[in-house]
Amino acid sequence: MPAATWHSGERVTDVVALTATDRQNEQVILPATPGCEGFRMPRFYFNILSEAGSLDDWEGTELADLDAARIEAVRDARALMSSAVLLGHDISSRSVEIRNETRDILLVLSFSEAVKRMG
Repeated sequence: MPAATWHSGERVTDVVALTATDRQNEQVILPATPGCEGFRMPRFYFNILSEAGSLDDWEGTELADLDAARIEAVRDARALMSSAVLLGHDISSRSVEIRNETRDILLVLSFSEAVKRMG
């Protein structure tokens, strides 16, 4: 893939290595791909579920497909669990619910599925 440019002018050679949130936050400008004009990626919503209720994602993230959305959900779950562990909390019983633009539930990923069990 050709290099992309961030709005700050910094060059990025591996856009794929960035998370969807990083790409969105840094306003990465992807090079135009011939034949893809007018193509719009689907938007996925990542709601966090716990015993106390849900934290709903009202903005969503545009991603290529459900596989990319699942990868994003795993990254989000790991990041949230890492922060919680540093504060002494276990939130592995929570889940990420992935919904599409019509708010249909496509996948529910428990936080515990986002980590590999060791020994």
